[in-house]
Amino acid sequence: MALLGERIFTATRTTVDFRFSEGPPEKRDHMLAGPWPDWTDVTPDTVWGAPQSYFWFAGRVTVPEELEGRRICLGIEAMFGRVMGRSDPQCLVRVNGEIVQAADYNHREILLTSAARAGTVFDIMIEAGTIEDRRQLGFGGRLLVHDLAVEALYYDLRAPLDVAEHLGVNDHRRDFILKTVHDAVNAVDFRPGNRERFSASLDGARDIADRIYAAADTEIAPHVTVTGHTHIDVAWLWRIRETRQKMARSMATALHLMREYPEYRFMYNQGLLLDYLEQDYPALFAGIRAQHKAGRFEIEGALWLEPDANITGGEALVRHVLRGVRYHEQKFGVRPRILWLPDTFGYSAAIPQIMKLAGLSVFVTHKMSWNDTNRMPNETFFWQGIDGTQAPTYFLTTQSADSASINTTYCPDLKASHVMGAWRRYAQKQTNDELFLVYGFGDGGGGPTREMLEHIRRMERGIPGCPRVSQGFMAPVLERIVTRMHATPSDYPVWVGELYLEFHRGTFTSVAKVKRDNRRAEAMLRELETLAALCWRSGSADYPSDELAVLWDIALLNQFHDILPGSSIGLVYDDSAEDYATFFARAELLRKRLAGTLAGKGEMLAVNPFARPRGGLAVLDADGPVELAGRASQTVVSANGARRQAVPVDPVPGLGACRLALRSAEAAASGATPLHVSPGLLENDRVRAEFDANGRLSSFVEKTTARECLKTGCGNRLQAFRDLPAQYDAWDIDSNFEDQVFEIDDLVSAAVVETGPYRAALRLEWAYESSRIVQIVSLEAESAVLTFDTFIDWHEHNTLLKAAFPLAVRTAEVEAEIQFGHVARPTHANTSWDQARFESPMHRWVSLSERGFGVAFLNDCKYGYDARDTTLRLTLLRSPTYPWPEADQGEHRFRYGMMPHHGIDGSAVSMAAEVFNHPFNLIEGEGHTGSSDPVAPVTVDNAAIAIEAVKRAEDGDGLVLRLWERHGARQAVRLEFADDIVAVAETDLLEEAGEALVLEGQAVTLNLAPFEIKTLRLRGRH
Repeated sequence: MALLGERIFTATRTTVDFRFSEGPPEKRDHMLAGPWPDWTDVTPDTVWGAPQSYFWFAGRVTVPEELEGRRICLGIEAMFGRVMGRSDPQCLVRVNGEIVQAADYNHREILLTSAARAGTVFDIMIEAGTIEDRRQLGFGGRLLVHDLAVEALYYDLRAPLDVAEHLGVNDHRRDFILKTVHDAVNAVDFRPGNRERFSASLDGARDIADRIYAAADTEIAPHVTVTGHTHIDVAWLWRIRETRQKMARSMATALHLMREYPEYRFMYNQGLLLDYLEQDYPALFAGIRAQHKAGRFEIEGALWLEPDANITGGEALVRHVLRGVRYHEQKFGVRPRILWLPDTFGYSAAIPQIMKLAGLSVFVTHKMSWNDTNRMPNETFFWQGIDGTQAPTYFLTTQSADSASINTTYCPDLKASHVMGAWRRYAQKQTNDELFLVYGFGDGGGGPTREMLEHIRRMERGIPGCPRVSQGFMAPVLERIVTRMHATPSDYPVWVGELYLEFHRGTFTSVAKVKRDNRRAEAMLRELETLAALCWRSGSADYPSDELAVLWDIALLNQFHDILPGSSIGLVYDDSAEDYATFFARAELLRKRLAGTLAGKGEMLAVNPFARPRGGLAVLDADGPVELAGRASQTVVSANGARRQAVPVDPVPGLGACRLALRSAEAAASGATPLHVSPGLLENDRVRAEFDANGRLSSFVEKTTARECLKTGCGNRLQAFRDLPAQYDAWDIDSNFEDQVFEIDDLVSAAVVETGPYRAALRLEWAYESSRIVQIVSLEAESAVLTFDTFIDWHEHNTLLKAAFPLAVRTAEVEAEIQFGHVARPTHANTSWDQARFESPMHRWVSLSERGFGVAFLNDCKYGYDARDTTLRLTLLRSPTYPWPEADQGEHRFRYGMMPHHGIDGSAVSMAAEVFNHPFNLIEGEGHTGSSDPVAPVTVDNAAIAIEAVKRAEDGDGLVLRLWERHGARQAVRLEFADDIVAVAETDLLEEAGEALVLEGQAVTLNLAPFEIKTLRLRGRH
C-alpha cells in the first residue's frame, strides 16, 4: 500500500526557481506586481521567516515535452510545521495571476493543468505567512505528475483497510476486507520500466476492490452526514490580520476542491470573517456566493463570530445574534437556525431563551467532551435555561474509533475510523441512528483535503462495518433530528442549567485588562444608546447609527472566545488595547457631542440608563472644589493616586437625564456627616467595618440588625497561590491550586485619606514579592456597600491572587449573576460534579445567603470566584506564561464591594451592582441651556424589571426596549409611555414578528415569568 501511495504524485526533474521578498498584507498590490529588482534569489541555504510575518515568492515554470498530456501539479517544498491546529508556513498560491488554492502542511500539491501542453508557461506567485518563532531554510516548487488511476485504487483499498483495522479480530467482515485488499494489491504489476503495463494492472486490481463495495453489510448501519468545514480562530496564536489571510487561504482551497469534486459540500458560519473576505478578496467572496447559490456551500450558524459565552454580557450576546443573522440574510438571503459554538469554554444558562427569542432551533457544540472529571451523559437532549426555555441541543461525537478518552473533535482529518468513532461515542443509539459531523483541518484554518474527500467517496459507496455516509448540509440533518425530538420529547432527556465546562477555568480571569475593557465598553454602549435615544426623540441630534455600529463592532470582535478569555498571544492583546483605545476615544467624543445638544455651557449632564431612578455620588475631574447643583464637592482619592471631586446627585429619572449647574466653589463641602473613620474603622448609620493590624477586615456589621457578616477570621484576606496548571497555562486553574498558598499580610502603610462629609476612606498598601497592592477602602454616607478600589503593580508569574471572605451565613449554595439572571451553585463537594466546580464564572455580583440575610460582592470587571462552605473568594488576577509570557504584568485597576442584604429576590443587590458598574460620569454641556430635561420614553413601576437596552430599531422605525425580570419570580409591571409614543408592539430579539399591545391611555401592563426577556418596539408620532 505504501508503494502504491507513493505513485499518486510522482516528482519530476522540473523545478521552479523562486525569488522572494518580505511584504505585509497591506502592501499586497505592490507585491503582486513583482518580482521587483530588489527581490532575492531563493537557494537551498536561504534563511527566511519570522513571527507574524509575510513573504512573497515569485517564479516561472515551463512544461517540458516529456510531460505532454499529463495531469501536472506544483509540489510546494517547504519546512512545513504542524502544532496545535496550525500549519507554518501557510501559503496562498496564484497561478498566472489567479488565486488557485492554499498550500500548507496538509495541502502541498497545486493543480496546474489536467492535460499539459509542452511549452506552456506558468507564472507562480506565493504569499507565505509565518507565525512561529522558527526560521525556514529554503523554499521550492517542483512539477509533479498526478496519476488519478493510482489514486483511485489506493483509496479503494485504503478506506476499507481503515475500517478493518477498527473491527474486532473475530469479525468476519474484517477478514473479508483484509483478504480482498491483499488480493487487489497482488494484482498490481509494480515492475519498473513499463507505464502501460502498470496502468493496465490497476484496472484488474480495482475490479477486485469493487467486491468490498458490492458486499452487503450484515448489520444495520447508522447514517452519518458529513460536511466540510474549517474552524478559524479569529485570533489566538496569531493576530487578527493573519486570520484575514487564513480565511482567504481556507476559502480558496474549499472553492478549488468544489471544482474537483462536484459532490463536495462545505459549511461556514462566521459573518465577521466572511465580511473580511469580501473586503480583502472580493473574487473569493464572489466564488462563495456563486457556490452557495448553486447549492454546494452552506451558510449557517447565527452568530457574528464565535464569542465567549461566560463573560460576554447579555445584551452583547443578543447583538452577536442580531448582527450575525442580519448579515447572513443581507449577503446570502439565509435565515440561520443553528447556534453553532463548537469551541467556547462553557455555556451560560441564558442561551436557551436567547435562542428561542431569535428563532433558533438547535444548539451545537462539542466542547463539553473536554470535561476533566465527568462525562456528559447525553449528546442529544433538551437544554433548559434559567427561564425554563428548553432548546434542542446536539453534541458532535467525532473521535477516532480507537480513542480511549471522552474527547471529541470538530476538525478531524476524516477517515472511516472517525465515522465509526462518532457512532461508538454516541450514547443514545436506541433513540437516534442519524448523526452529523464536520471535518477538515481547523483552529488555524486549512479545511478538508483531497485525501478526506477520497475517503468519503468510498464510504458513500458503502463499506461493511462502517456507518453509511453521505455528504450533505448541517441544517437539514439537524432539522430532522429536532423534528423527531419535538415529536417524541419523552425519548430525550432534559439538562437543567448551565453547561459548565470542567476545564479552562482560568479563562474567567486571565489577562485582566481585556476583561476590564470589555466591561467598560459594554457599560459605555448602554449609556451611549440611552443618550442617543434621548437626543433622537428630543430632536436635538440625529441617531448616530453608523458611529454606534463601529463601536459595537469593536466590542463584539474582542469578545471572541480566545481574545476575551485571555488565551491568546501578547500581540493579540496589543491589537486589542489599540482597538479599545479607539473605542473609548470615539465613544467619549460621541458622548460629548450628544450631551452637548442637551446641556448648555456651565452645565453637566447626568444620564441614567437604568429603568429605575438613581442618584448617588458623582465624581468629576477638577483641580479644586466645585459646586454642582448647589452642593459643594469633596475631594476623593483613587487607589492609583488620582484626586477628584465628588458631589451627591439627586435621583435622575429612569432612562432619562438631568442638567446640573456647575461652578467653582470657594471651599470644599463640610458639615454634619454620619461617617466615622480612623485607621482601623469605617462606619456610617448602616454598617460598621473594622480592620486589623495587617489591614484585613476583622469585622463587618450591618447595624440595623446588629448582624456580623464575617465568621471568625479575617475578610478581604489577600492570598497568592502557586498557579502551574498541568496542561494549558492561560486556560486552566487546576484543582490542586491550594497546595501552596501565601498570605499577603505585609502591610506597608495604613492611613485615613478621606473624612467626609460624603465619603470616608482608608488607604492600605501591601508589599508582596516584587509587587505592590494599594486599596482605597471607602464607605459613602448613605450606603451599605464597603468598596475596595484597588491598584496593583503586579510582577509575579504563575501566581493566582484571590480575596477571601469567610462569611457568617448558613447556606449550601452560592448565587451568581449571569446574563439576564442569576444561577445557584452548590458550595459543597458532595458529588464529582460539585467537586469539579471549584472555580466558576460570575458577572457583576455573587452572594452567599441564608433566609432573610446574605452578603453580596459587587465588582466592576472581575468574572471568576470560588465558594466552599461559607467562604467566598473573588479571583482578582492570574499571571500565566503561555501563550503570552508577560500576561498580566504591570498595572491593574479594579473595584469590588461588599454589601449585606436581605434576600436576592429583592432588588437591592442587582440594582446596586448596576450602579457599581455605572458610576455617574457627568458630561459637560456645550449647547444652549434648555428649559427642561429630556423626557424618558417610558417609566417602570416595578424594581424587579430591568431595562437592558434602549436603542433605535435596526430598520430605523421606532425605539426598541429590552426588558427582563431579575429576581427569578413572576412579576407584573406597568409601563407608562411618554405622550409622543402612539404604538407599542412586542417583538422577538431580531425586532420582528411584532404583536401590537393595547395601550390604556399611555400605559400597558405586562406579565413576566422568572428571568423572562421581552423586547418592545415603540413608535412615535413622527
